[in-house]
Amino acid sequence: MSKGQTVLITGAGRGIGMAIAEKLAQEGYDLILNYRKDQGKSAANLQRFMAAESRVKVTLAKADIAEPRDISEMVKKLRQEGIERIDHLVLNAAAAPFKSFMEMTRNDWKLLLNTNLIGNNACVQEVVPMMTQGGTICVISSLGSQRVLPKYPLGIAKSALENLVSYLEVELYGRNIRVNGICAGVVNTDMAPFLQELWPEMFQRYGKGARRWMVEPEEVANIAAFLVSEQSSAICGTTLIADLGMTLQP
Repeated sequence: MSKGQTVLITGAGRGIGMAIAEKLAQEGYDLILNYRKDQGKSAANLQRFMAAESRVKVTLAKADIAEPRDISEMVKKLRQEGIERIDHLVLNAAAAPFKSFMEMTRNDWKLLLNTNLIGNNACVQEVVPMMTQGGTICVISSLGSQRVLPKYPLGIAKSALENLVSYLEVELYGRNIRVNGICAGVVNTDMAPFLQELWPEMFQRYGKGARRWMVEPEEVANIAAFLVSEQSSAICGTTLIADLGMTLQP
């Protein structure tokens, strides 16, 4: 049964975003699921999810988060569809080149900054006026913010994003909107095989250890559901690290 609260999730068509959508549907939140293009795996996943989900209202919202005009148009269309209120925002969409900083081109920098910083902030600017008192924003980050990972420029964008969590928490406090983040470790999504090729030594080293180190998308989704809920009311402007203790090891 619906809670009567609506959550907008960006990059909702796969991996962590899809896991969060599934978890929040179980919790009774109505969903607005953002995706970038009509072709491909994400769009197909969302169509299947929408067809199977009968517990809550699900609305699909197409927009490239790297383009503020796309975001503005997405919100305009949502209003035209009768959605005047969004209670919670989960910023999950990300995009970045996988190359060394010595190889980064101007277009690489545009991709990195437009999606992960400019676009995410544009989402906040567009959605916050629709949010109610007691709303929340949850930002999905990654371990590249905490440690240097080869050919992973996304790490510095995630570091800046975690800092933005703190700034937004202070800025939005007067609106009674809480802002928090989740810094996820290596997550077992369809990106994992690619990351294994990118960081073979790391996968080999941790794979031999006694500690489980691959985080499941559902584990990140559980934390997101907690941060969206009133149960986390005392957590403000914080980025929680969810890495199974991976960074405790050398």
